Amino acid sequence: MPADHLAGLGPVGELFKAAFAHHPAGVAVITARGPEGPVGLTASSVSSVSVDPPILGFSLQARRGSAAVVAEAPSFLVHLLDAEDLALAQSFAVSGAPRFGAEMPWEELPTGEPRLLGVGRVLRAVPLARIKAGPALVFNAAVVDVLGAESSGSPLVYHRRRFHGLSEDSALPGSP
Repeated sequence: MPADHLAGLGPVGELFKAAFAHHPAGVAVITARGPEGPVGLTASSVSSVSVDPPILGFSLQARRGSAAVVAEAPSFLVHLLDAEDLALAQSFAVSGAPRFGAEMPWEELPTGEPRLLGVGRVLRAVPLARIKAGPALVFNAAVVDVLGAESSGSPLVYHRRRFHGLSEDSALPGSP
C-alpha cells in the first residue's frame, strides 16, 4: 500500500485501513430520486441487521453529490450486485460518470425510486435512523419490498480495493 495513500492518518488509522482492505464485502448500488433526478452510488458497507422485521444497514460519506441526496431521501433502492454487474459497480463508484442514460437500462418505480434493470436482487427501503459517526452517516433502514430475490450469478465482492466474483468453486472443503 503506497504511503502517500495513508498520509495524514495516525498509526491506528493506517492499520485500520489495511485491515479492512483485506476484509471482503459484498457490493451494492444504492439509488434514490433527488430534486434534480435519479442518483446512485456504489456501496460495500450494506449488511443485514434483522430479518424480523427486515432491516438493513449501511454507511456513507454524505457531504455532497449522490451520497448527500441518498442521505436525505425518504426511500431508496439497494441493488445487490452479481459479478455480471461489474460495469454498474464501476460506473456508480466514479463521481460524475454517466448514469441513467440509454446505455444503462432503468425504470422509475411508481414510488419514484430508480431501478436498474437486470439486477436480480433489489431491496426497497425507508430510513429508520441516520447516525453521525465521524465524517460518515450510518443508516438503519426498513426493507418494505423485495423486487426479485433470485439470482444464478456469482456475488460481486470488494477485496483489497478490487472487485472480485465469488463462485461456488471458492467454497472451502468442510463448509456447510
